[in-house]
This record gives sequence, C-alpha cells and structure tokens, in this order.
Amino acid sequence: MTGDEFVKGEYFKIDRNGFIFRILITVVAYAGLTFWLNAVRATSSLWFVWVLIVTQFVLYFLIFSISYGRAKAIGFKKFGIIPFIILAGLGRIVGLEVVIIPLLVITMIVLSSRRKNISAVKLPQH
Repeated sequence: MTGDEFVKGEYFKIDRNGFIFRILITVVAYAGLTFWLNAVRATSSLWFVWVLIVTQFVLYFLIFSISYGRAKAIGFKKFGIIPFIILAGLGRIVGLEVVIIPLLVITMIVLSSRRKNISAVKLPQH
C-alpha cells in the first residue's frame, strides 16, 4: 500500500464517519423536536408552535438532503434527487416517516460502509 492509497483510504473513512455523524444527529434532533412539539402543542403560544413546526420541516428535509449528498458521493448519480423527493413526500403526506426515515438512514449507512473505494470523490488539493 502506497502513501497515496493510505491517505485516500483515511479520507474516505473520515468522509463516511462524518456522514454517519451528520445523519444521526439530524435524525435525533428531528425525533426530539417532534416529541417536544407533540407535548407542547396544546399549551404553548401559537408563534412558538409555528417556530417549532418550521424547524421540524427543515430538519425533516435535511435528512433527505444529507442522504442525497452521500448517494452522489458513493456513485448513485443516475437516479438524481427524484427518489429522495418521492420518499420525503410519501413520508409527510401519507404519514410514513416512522418507516421511511429509519429505512433510509440504515440503507444509506450500509451502502456508505460497503463502498470502500469511491472513485467519484476527489481529494482536496492544497
């Protein structure tokens, strides 16, 4: 193993671990905010509830945005963003976010972990 291969391998590990950290933090924040919003919705002022709802929507779509970015990085470029938009819409409209979000996160983590050599990602040049 040459030095360049070692650096690429470490860069890909750091990139994968950064993705896992970002997606898990976002999902935990979304779940926590959802539980909190359900608990305070009836007793809080309207402006506070709306701020929480907007923040919840931002976190929800951020989950799909982070997943789309990682899908592009691991080489799934031909599908585009359309499947992620469909999943996000199904989750919110049909109420399947309890199923879609965990499946999406698990699938993206597994796909990200299985891809050892990501040729589409360029190393930053200094």
